[in-house]
Amino acid sequence: MHLQFTEEEKRDIESLVKQLNVSKETYVMNLHKKNEMTKEALKDYEQFRMFVDDYHRMLDNLYDYNSALKDMIESNDDTKVVDAILHFLDTTIKDPMALTQLYGIYKKQNS
Repeated sequence: MHLQFTEEEKRDIESLVKQLNVSKETYVMNLHKKNEMTKEALKDYEQFRMFVDDYHRMLDNLYDYNSALKDMIESNDDTKVVDAILHFLDTTIKDPMALTQLYGIYKKQNS
């Protein structure tokens, strides 16, 4: 298979694979798999919508209990745990792929 990219796209890909320390093939295959997961999630629009609503309620509850969560994080001396919690929250809010992966787990648990 031969893919055609602009020079700017080629530079972007080269930069990304270098930063990620993966081959171009691995990078493209990972993107393909993630796109497939997203397409699959969108096929079940109604269930995915219910999941997103549940997920938003969970985030709202986290916000409601923000001070308690903040106290738990601050009282925990293990920086790895604190970093893991903050990374999880940051990733799941910003990365749509993480959301589709969570949806896959949600779907399995609720079927």
